[in-house]
Amino acid sequence: MEYEGRCMKCKTKRKIKDPEATEVKKGVWAIKGKCEKCGTTIFKIIGKEKPKL
Repeated sequence: MEYEGRCMKCKTKRKIKDPEATEVKKGVWAIKGKCEKCGTTIFKIIGKEKPKL
């Protein structure tokens, strides 16, 4: 599955390269990866359900 997040360096919405699921708080999941263009870290909160990668 492909995820998109806002890159703070490019200031646009980009696809997340090498996505990785991480648990932020108890029961809250996020996707962490790199911007496909510049390589900056992108972090996007998904919600309560564990994402399927």
